[in-house]
Amino acid sequence: MNNKWKIWNRRFISFSFYCILLNFLMCFAGDAAGSIVSEIEIKGLYSIGKDELLYLLDIDRGKTINEESVRSGIKRAFLKGIFEDLSIETTGEEEVKVSIHVKERNVVNKIYINGDHPFSGKTMKELFPLKENQAMICDILNQAEKELKKELSLRGFPVAHVKTEIEKLKKPHRINIHLQIHSGKPVRIKKINISGTQEDIKAIIQLSEGDVYDQTILIEDLDRIKRHFKKKEYFRPVVGPYSFTDGVLNISVNSGKRLKISIEGNHKVSSRTLMKEMPFFVFEDFSDDLAEEAVHRMLSVYHIKGHPFAQVAPVITSKNDLILLNFFIFEGPGVKIQTISFTGTSLEEKRLKEIMSLKEGKAYNPDLIDADGNTLKAFYNALGYLNAVIEEFQTEYDEESNTIDILIRVNEGLKTEIENVIITGTKHTTEADVRKAVNIKPGDTYNEVDISDARFRVIELYNSRGFPDAKVTVMRDFHNNKASVTFQIEEGDEIHLGKTIIKGNYQTKYGAIKRELKHEECMHFNYSLLMEDRRKLYRLGLFTDIDIELLDRYDNKKDVLMKIQEGKAGAVELSFGYAEYERFRGILDVSYRNLWGMNRQASVRFELSSLERRFILQYYEPWFLNRPLPFRAFYLHEDKKEINIDTRETRYRIKRDTATAGIEKSLTDKLMSEVYYEFSVVKTFDVKPDVILTKDDTGTLIISGLRSGIIYDTRDHPFYPRKGILSGVSAKITAPVFLSETDFLKVMFYFNTYYEITRGIVLAASMRGGVAQGFFDTRDLPIVERFFLGGRTTVRGYEQDSLGPKGVDGTPTGGNAFFMENLEVRTSLGRGIGLVAFLDGGNAWLDLKDINPADFRFTTGLGLRYNTPVGPLRIDYGHKLQREKDESKGELHFSIGHAF
Repeated sequence: MNNKWKIWNRRFISFSFYCILLNFLMCFAGDAAGSIVSEIEIKGLYSIGKDELLYLLDIDRGKTINEESVRSGIKRAFLKGIFEDLSIETTGEEEVKVSIHVKERNVVNKIYINGDHPFSGKTMKELFPLKENQAMICDILNQAEKELKKELSLRGFPVAHVKTEIEKLKKPHRINIHLQIHSGKPVRIKKINISGTQEDIKAIIQLSEGDVYDQTILIEDLDRIKRHFKKKEYFRPVVGPYSFTDGVLNISVNSGKRLKISIEGNHKVSSRTLMKEMPFFVFEDFSDDLAEEAVHRMLSVYHIKGHPFAQVAPVITSKNDLILLNFFIFEGPGVKIQTISFTGTSLEEKRLKEIMSLKEGKAYNPDLIDADGNTLKAFYNALGYLNAVIEEFQTEYDEESNTIDILIRVNEGLKTEIENVIITGTKHTTEADVRKAVNIKPGDTYNEVDISDARFRVIELYNSRGFPDAKVTVMRDFHNNKASVTFQIEEGDEIHLGKTIIKGNYQTKYGAIKRELKHEECMHFNYSLLMEDRRKLYRLGLFTDIDIELLDRYDNKKDVLMKIQEGKAGAVELSFGYAEYERFRGILDVSYRNLWGMNRQASVRFELSSLERRFILQYYEPWFLNRPLPFRAFYLHEDKKEINIDTRETRYRIKRDTATAGIEKSLTDKLMSEVYYEFSVVKTFDVKPDVILTKDDTGTLIISGLRSGIIYDTRDHPFYPRKGILSGVSAKITAPVFLSETDFLKVMFYFNTYYEITRGIVLAASMRGGVAQGFFDTRDLPIVERFFLGGRTTVRGYEQDSLGPKGVDGTPTGGNAFFMENLEVRTSLGRGIGLVAFLDGGNAWLDLKDINPADFRFTTGLGLRYNTPVGPLRIDYGHKLQREKDESKGELHFSIGHAF
C-alpha cells in the first residue's frame, strides 16, 4: 500500500471518528453524567464480545457513568478499526439505562481472482491493495480498483478492466470479494535500441523484442546492466535515460571508466584477499586519496599476518577510458612476539597480558599498539587508578630470529576510592531501595563503568514502579584520591496503565490474548512488562507481527494499543526420507493451531514405511479448566513389524491402538512436569519362538496405566544446542485398577549436557537408563514394553534393537533394565555441514540384578551432518570395539535429528 493510500485512509478515519463523537455528545447530553448504570443494552455487535466493548467504553452495571470517561472509551473502541458508527443513549436520572448502538464495518474474508489475465492469483492478490481480514471503509473498494489498474498499466496492460463484486456471507459483516479482471491488449516492445556502448546488452537484459512492455522488469534490467559493467571493473556506470515511443524502447548507456588492477610481489597474501580491500568500486570513483586508502588497507592485512615492514607502492597510468593501477609489494619477513614485559606496575602481569590483543608467540601487528595502550589505561581506570599513564610501547627487533620484544612502562598513580554515595530527590521510592539498586558503597574502587551501570539500574527501578519519565543525574567530587558520588533524581509523575486495546485479531478471540497478558489496568506503568507480554504472545505462534503503541496520557494513565497481525493457522507438511532400518518412509502432517479462535490445536499425522503404518490424531488445549494448564490428548493406531536388519526376517509384528490424555505444568521457565493416562490394546503376532518370555508376548493384551514425568531444560536451541542441560525422569505404572491386564512399574531417566568448547565445536554427553519390575501375576514385561538397545539413537555400530538379551536362536528378546552413554564432539564445517566423532556404550539385561558393568558394549565412529530447519540429516558409521564372533565390524546409520 503506497503513502497516498495510507494518508487517505487516515483522513477518512479521523473524519469518521469526529462524526461518531458528535453523535455521542448529542445522545449523552442531559443529566446522565454522574448517574448509576442499572441496565445495558447493546445492538448490532457481532465481531467482538460484549465484555470487551464495555471494557473499552468503561461502562458497567453499578458503575457511575461519566461523560469524560465514555468519550475516552469511544476513542478506544474506534481504535479497534471495526466500527463504522457507534452511538450511546441514556434514559433515566439517578439510575440510567444505557443503550449502545453499533454499526460494524464489513471485513474481507476471502478474495477470489477471476477473468482473463496472464498473472497468477497470488500475484494479483499482492497487487490488489485490499487484503483478506481487512476492514472496508467508505469507497475504499473504488480506490482499490484504481490502484490495481495502475499496477496493471505499469506491467504493460494500460486498458485493463477491473470489476469487483461483493458476496455477503452468513456470518454478519463478513464478505468475499470477487475480482473480475480482463487485462485487454498489452503494449508490446517492437524494437530495443541500446546507445553508448558496443557490448551486446540485449543478451544481458530480460526484456526482448516482442515482449510485453513491463516497466517493473525494465527497472530490474537497468540495474542488471549497471551491475554487469561494475563486474567488468567499470566504476560509476550510468544507465539511462530511457524512452518508449510507438513500441520502440531506447536505452542510453555510459559504461564509465574501466579500472584494471594488478598486484606484484605478493607471496604470503593472495591477490584475491588483497583485491577485497580495494575501495574504488564501493565509492564508484578513482582518486589519489582512494589509492592511498587502498595502500593503507593492504598494509593492515600484512600487519595482521605479522609483516610489520611490508611496503606497498602504487603506480598509476591512464589511457583513454582505461586506468591501469599496479601495486608493487615488498612483504618483508614475518615477525612474531617473543616477550611482553611491564615495569612500574603493582598488578600481576598475567592479568594485563590477558586483556591485550598482542600475544606472546603470535604475529606482531603494530596497528594494535595504540588499541592495547587504551585497553590497559581503561583497565587501570576501572580499578580506580584514574591518573594512570601508559607510556609509549618500546620494541626491540631481533633480525636473526625475526622476533620482537615489547616493553611497557606504566605509571599507576594513586588509587581512587568511593568516600560517599549521596542520594537526593527521592519522594515516592525509599532511599534504601535506591541504594540497593545503586549497589555502590564507601570503600569501593571508583569505576565509571560501575557508576554508569548504577545510574541505569536506578532508572529501571523507577520505570518498573510507574515513573517512565524519571531522570537520574550523577555528579562527582574528587578530593585527595577520594570520590563523593551524588545520584540526583527527578522522579516525574507517577503513571499507571490504562486500558489495553487489541487490534487486528480477526481470527483469534480477545480472551485468548487477554489471558496471556501479565499487565493489567491500574498497575504501575512498566514498559519491560509490556515487552515481556509481547514476547509471550509471539511464542503462541499465532502472530507474525505485534506492535505496541502507548496512547496519550489521561488522569495519570496511559492506554496501550496492541496491533497484531495474524499468521496462517493451518499447515500441511509432506516429507520423505530414508533410514537404514525402515528404508524409504513418507510423512503427511495436517495441523491447525487456532481452533475456535482460542489457540486450541489439532493435528492429523500419517506415517508410512516398509515396516510401519501409523496414524496419529492429537488435540491440545493450552488453558485446561480456564487455568494455564496445558491438556493433551492423543490417539495412535499403528501396524508395524520388527525385523533382522541383515536378513529382513520378521521377529514379531504389532498392531496397537492407544488413547492418551494428560496435563502438563510449567513449574518454572526451565522445569516442567506432566501426568498422562494411557490405554492401549496391543495385538502381537508372528513372534519368533525364542523371543517369547511370557504368555503376554502373543495375542491381544490391554495395557493401561499412569505415566508421570519431570523435565529440566536449559538448552539454548531445541535442534542445535551449544550449551545447557536436558534431563528428565519418568515413571509408568499399570494395574487392574487402571483396567490393565498386565501389572508393572517402569522408571526411566536421561541426562544430556552440551558445552561449547570453542566457536563451532560442541562437546555433547548423555546418560540414559531404565528399570522395570512386574508385580502381582506379571514377572516379565510384555515385549512391547521391554527395553531394546542398538541403532541410530542408542548404541551406533549395532543394528536396530540387537543389543541385549537374546533367545536360543540369537534373536533379541529385550530386557527389564538398561543403561547407556553417548559422547559426541560436534564440529561445524560451515555452510550447514558438520562432522561428529562419537563414543557410545551400554547394554540391556533381563533383570535389575543381572546388571554388570563388564557387559557394557562400546562403539566409536564418525558422522556427517547437514542442517535443516527440523534438525540435522545425518549419516553415522559406528565401529564395534568389542566385536564378538560372527558379528559385523560395524553398522552404517541414516536418520534425521541428533542422536540425543
